Amino acid sequence: MTVALRPLCAIDVPAVLRLQAQCYEAQYLESSLAFEAKLAAAEPHQSSWIAARGEEALAYVVALPVCMQTLPALDAPSITPPAQPELLYLHDLAVAPEGRALGLGRRLAEQVEQSARALGLERIGLIAVQGSQAYWQRQGFVAIEPLPAVLAAKLASFGLDARWMERRLN
Repeated sequence: MTVALRPLCAIDVPAVLRLQAQCYEAQYLESSLAFEAKLAAAEPHQSSWIAARGEEALAYVVALPVCMQTLPALDAPSITPPAQPELLYLHDLAVAPEGRALGLGRRLAEQVEQSARALGLERIGLIAVQGSQAYWQRQGFVAIEPLPAVLAAKLASFGLDARWMERRLN
């Protein structure tokens, strides 16, 4: 059976929480309220996706248009979308162990790039955690330092090893 991608929506939150628990350490787990807020901010832009084989969710990505001032902290219970976003923020990408050999991370990252282009945004940003910086570098992202104070404060909620990374779209 093939793996299909479709826009992520609120009814997918239980599957997202299950995938999140399989992929992230305890300090990175977010509540259903936080995911619902992110999906509400992302849904009008079709910038968040789920990969499923039949009814089995194998991976997801949550990305939303933001400004540095509106970047949500980890487990933020609400989000105020900006009128004029600066970039597409790839907040979360998780792939279940049984989906990792299927190239789903790359497929979902490509969907995020297409969403950014459709929104007229020239860059994608993310916070690399759990030692994922090398993976994101292979996807064309670079660590940005020094950080503006507003971004450094948000980054602190993700832990000491968190790194802000960006990719410019040509």
